[in-house]
Amino acid sequence: MRIAFCIFKFFPHGGIPRDLMKIARACRQRGHQVRIYAGRWEGERPEDMEVIEVPVRSLVNHARYQRYADWVQGHLRDHPVDLLVGMNKMPGLDVYYAGDSCYEEKAQTQRGSLYRLLPRYRQFARFERAVFDPGVATEILTISDVQVPYFRKHYGTAPERFHPLPPGIERDRQLPAGGERAAPGAELRAEQGVADDEQIVLFLGSGFIKKGLDRALLAFRALPPEQYRRTWLYVVGKDNAEPFRRMAKRLGVYPRVRFFGGRDDVPRFLAAADGMVLPAYDENAGMVILEAMIAGLPALVTHNCGYARYLQQAEAGLVAPLPFDQQAFNGQLLELLTSPHRPRWRRNGMALAADDDIYRLAEVATDRLEEFAARRRPLIAFLLYKYFPFGGLQRDFLRVARTCQARGYAVRVYTLSWEGEIPAGFDVVEVPVTSLLNYQRYRRFARWVQHDLSWRPAVCVVGFNKLPGLDVYYAADTCFEEKARELRRSGYRYTRRYRLFSRFETAVFARSSETRILLITERQKASFQRYYATQEERFRLLPPGVSPDRRRGDDAAALRAEMRGTFGVGDDELLLLFIGSGFITKGLDRALLALASLPVALRGRVRLFIVGQDSPSRFLDLAEQLGIADRLQVFPGRDDIPRFLQGADLLIHPAYMESGGLVLLEAAIAGLPVIATDACGFAPYIEQAAAGVVIPTPFRQAELNAALLAALEDPEQRRRWSENGVAFGRQADIYGMAERATDLIEEYLGE
Repeated sequence: MRIAFCIFKFFPHGGIPRDLMKIARACRQRGHQVRIYAGRWEGERPEDMEVIEVPVRSLVNHARYQRYADWVQGHLRDHPVDLLVGMNKMPGLDVYYAGDSCYEEKAQTQRGSLYRLLPRYRQFARFERAVFDPGVATEILTISDVQVPYFRKHYGTAPERFHPLPPGIERDRQLPAGGERAAPGAELRAEQGVADDEQIVLFLGSGFIKKGLDRALLAFRALPPEQYRRTWLYVVGKDNAEPFRRMAKRLGVYPRVRFFGGRDDVPRFLAAADGMVLPAYDENAGMVILEAMIAGLPALVTHNCGYARYLQQAEAGLVAPLPFDQQAFNGQLLELLTSPHRPRWRRNGMALAADDDIYRLAEVATDRLEEFAARRRPLIAFLLYKYFPFGGLQRDFLRVARTCQARGYAVRVYTLSWEGEIPAGFDVVEVPVTSLLNYQRYRRFARWVQHDLSWRPAVCVVGFNKLPGLDVYYAADTCFEEKARELRRSGYRYTRRYRLFSRFETAVFARSSETRILLITERQKASFQRYYATQEERFRLLPPGVSPDRRRGDDAAALRAEMRGTFGVGDDELLLLFIGSGFITKGLDRALLALASLPVALRGRVRLFIVGQDSPSRFLDLAEQLGIADRLQVFPGRDDIPRFLQGADLLIHPAYMESGGLVLLEAAIAGLPVIATDACGFAPYIEQAAAGVVIPTPFRQAELNAALLAALEDPEQRRRWSENGVAFGRQADIYGMAERATDLIEEYLGE
């Protein structure tokens, strides 16, 4: 297995870098290949691992980390791995090692509101969301449970994505056998000129601000004079010590404080000291707590340290409660150094060394990485401008995505808006771009998605709208270029809107494109080839994707009676049904004109139900002008379409242009006669089934008017159409779209 680790900065004395090397070495021992991407590397490089120092620079950290993430993802595209593990939060990770605390919690509780307006905040918050958001698939290795509630509070991360690890102490931290003060400690004290009756308080760890060195200095100053004169504060860790040197001088304690920087001989300091302090502001784990315990060193730590519970349970020192009180902490430091319980604390801490579990972090982490890699599913990204439950395109997308998921693929969906419930396991990304104009929002959507996919790549990108960069396009839309030339005035082709949509369509259909095209009807192909000369071999024809639950069931009569009763449709009334989002292209104006053309006596007992996700205002105005407004009822979107299909007497669908028109088939197999135009891709099925009337091209309103009048006046004809449609639904191959589309996506992946 090929595993890549990401870390912004590697230096030998940091806790997270040390954990990285433990895990990486365990991976190598099991035969895995290891690559490490480091923004900066200090110290020796392991000879059996590939170390890449990422060549990016910036004057500010957040910009450098952004460039680091971009560079790594670019390199991975050309040099892929089986698993990407982040020691810092960034987009695109398969696994995150949660050594850091929750950034959003700190930003909300430890920073002012102005901080959250800075670019630094926006960048780090985005990187954290890229790991912890509910739809993200990143697995999270936790080294303590202290920070988990904060991540779940801010992001709602699923609990099953968190995987706890045991500690990973180096065994050389144990106090060697023999003597009250081990030889290494005695040697260090002698080197430093520390007398036998003097005591050393050890502050150990990189990150002086976060780990509370200021609190330690204040407590050190507060020691009684006699205790202070025989006590030293040793600070061991890699960080900028200058601000704390100045603080020590201001407090008047600098002569008794020594700064040692990062050290390779930490066990000597543990053996030499008399107490350890860690008054952290926040500390996810605090490995030094366990290291002090097994070295027999009593410790004073704050309760918010992840490993403080080990100290408390073992009674191996003191834990400062929260909220932190400096005066109380001062008293606890004196107690740490003078308590008669010190020998017992020492023995209790050393007893922890016998627990093998505290050394197993690298072993267990490697187990988890192997498990994640074994079950890692290839990811398919779906692009869809808008999802709402009642659109035909949206229902097609959902069927295909669910079928891909059922075959073992992970599913990520990029959309501008999602209405309704998100299916379990879907990673839905609502792209955060806005504009007053649709075409500008779509342009920004395309750019945002391409950038995100460069960080978090997918094995296949499937578009349900035309966009650049697609591997597969589900061609539910008609040819935009044909509409622009046939249904628009010539001036339209000089607008920015036209140029954008034309460019997007060209990106899919041009001969230079490699996008595979899934057609829902054969007739679509001619338009695209006419304008783009698209190669024949790039097209694949799908069967329709009708849901079998649209077929007429044994409860059809009851559904009809219930639906008509609910909406007050009388037994002597005739109910027309118009279904579909996009009232303009689906010809609602034609339907209204046909209704208005009926004889007055007949029109008085005909009602038209309009079901669809679109603005009806212009059509309601038209109905007022035609004098038929009282015959209409509009339903913005319904999840009970089968009730409407069973309750109506006729579906009218006189579309101007429609690639498919799935509602025609849904109506027919439900036993509802259909009047449609042959501009609908699925209209030939209505003719094949003899389930209604198809108005030919060129369209004439008079033909539609006559067909509607004839159908409404002939109940026997409607009954025959109904029976024919139901019979067609029992034997026709019209239900396999999702399976066939998934077959073709997998065919693309296999090439």
